[in-house]
Amino acid sequence: MSTKDPLIESVTPKTKWYVVLRPFDGTNGKFVRGEVVDTTNWRHTNTLETRRYIARFPQGGKLPKEELQKDGTMRRVIVPSKTVPDTANKPE
Repeated sequence: MSTKDPLIESVTPKTKWYVVLRPFDGTNGKFVRGEVVDTTNWRHTNTLETRRYIARFPQGGKLPKEELQKDGTMRRVIVPSKTVPDTANKPE
């Protein structure tokens, strides 16, 4: 019996780009939360996704530029927006 949901499969973006949700050590070094990584040559992408270490990069999302980090590594990191408009709690 298959555990895959056809609806989820049809709306999930097909991409090699993933976002790191939880930090972990890999064969290519340490990965940090918010880092956007290319998983083309990764062997255990499905396992990491199932265990919620990584998630697929959103369809139509703007890929961040690779920048030098404080630890001396080059990474693509999503910086959360500090000014998120709160439209859900506005009175009508």
